[in-house]
Amino acid sequence: MKKITKIVPIILAFIAVVLLLLPSCDKMDDIQRKYAEKEEQVYLGKVDSIKYFSGFGRAKITWYIGSDPKVEKTIIYWNMRKDSIVKEFVRKGPGVQKDSVIIENLPEGSTLFEFRNINNRGETSLYSSSTVNVWGSEFADGLRARNLTAFNFDYAQSLFTLNLSPSTRGDSVIYSEIVYKDKVGVEKTVRIERTTEQVQLPNFPDAGEFKFRTVFFPPQGVDIVYNKFKTYRAPEAVSNRGVKLSVTGRIASKYFTGEGQSLYEWNATGGIIRYAVNADGSLTQTASMASLVPRATYRDFFYYDEDRFIGINTAGAVSMHQIQNGQLIFVKATPSSANTFGTGFTMPRFLPGKGFFFSVLAASADVLTSGEVKAWYAKNDATFGAPNGITVGKGYSIYEPLTMFNNQSLLGVDVSGNLWSIPVTANGSLGSRSRIGTGWNRFKKIVAVGTSLLCMEENGNFYVFNNFNSTDKYWIVN
Repeated sequence: MKKITKIVPIILAFIAVVLLLLPSCDKMDDIQRKYAEKEEQVYLGKVDSIKYFSGFGRAKITWYIGSDPKVEKTIIYWNMRKDSIVKEFVRKGPGVQKDSVIIENLPEGSTLFEFRNINNRGETSLYSSSTVNVWGSEFADGLRARNLTAFNFDYAQSLFTLNLSPSTRGDSVIYSEIVYKDKVGVEKTVRIERTTEQVQLPNFPDAGEFKFRTVFFPPQGVDIVYNKFKTYRAPEAVSNRGVKLSVTGRIASKYFTGEGQSLYEWNATGGIIRYAVNADGSLTQTASMASLVPRATYRDFFYYDEDRFIGINTAGAVSMHQIQNGQLIFVKATPSSANTFGTGFTMPRFLPGKGFFFSVLAASADVLTSGEVKAWYAKNDATFGAPNGITVGKGYSIYEPLTMFNNQSLLGVDVSGNLWSIPVTANGSLGSRSRIGTGWNRFKKIVAVGTSLLCMEENGNFYVFNNFNSTDKYWIVN
């Protein structure tokens, strides 16, 4: 009796479980019946092995389609599927087959393309995708274009000679191109091969313009690429001998610009004389300090920045100074610092800039250092910044005189009397050289105060060129 009592609850529990499972079995049967009645989804073979070849505002795209005989077309989407084209697929034989298309009017940069095969029965493949890079003007301007490194305008012969930077391996340059109008208005187009580093533009007009660009064929592309034209202008000829000043200079003195509109003279006995440069370029002496900077101690001395001067002593050490109450004072980083803050400055010439000064080596047989220009970044606390002593140019020993003009350019006179202008950036880098005048070997000293150029003949006669322009004018002074 006890056994029966124990079995009854077990049987009842089993019956309850069976009753609960019966509805679940019905649902499972319904699901199986639903999918059994539905045909299996069949996809066409999809696009495979997508490759692209960049073009200028376009791209060539290639891909492969497998052996599926039911593929009839390929739809290509881009721009979030807002744009598309349909490429008909013509089966040429069994097996894998290559197809391609060129898509025009694409934006510069990266574009996502999606590919889907279809047929007329409504069957489709799964999507394939690839990101394609398209070239444009920004891409072209970022390529390693050739640059113009020297501008030599011969006014007498109407001949413009231009030097180009050399092409380099892997730069994709095919050629460069110049377009200009000659003196009679005929447009000329000059093709410059990648191995050519100098070109002449004959019959070039005074103050005429030309356009320059570089042409590339980058690897893995389908198009020639042109960077934007840059426009250049020949200087306008000005015949001007300058205005003679009443002050007579001394050939043994050194002249340098100072604070504001002031000119300093460091004479042969070490005295410092200060002049105010008036609005008309004339000079008025404002101070004289005898033997302030002894020539036996210093071999160079120049104004630097604010109230600071720099001296180079006969041992090649550099020092910073102030002139206070007629006395030469050393500026030092700390009270215990040495009077000098650099050694080895044995170069023959120094040119002050704003926040830096240049050293210029003499001519030598060593082509790597002959006429080398270095930039030195002295701070007003008599310390040097870093990096320091950076080479910014070579070959400048051919210019005498050589001076800084308005902290914007170097002006140099070559042995033939041609005046050259070389742009100077805020950090002391040097730009491309341009010939801007003839007859300048008439002067032995040239110094700029603001936009006034003061020039001295060997006999001490001073001439001033007010509102001097170092970029747009061609100065004929003889």
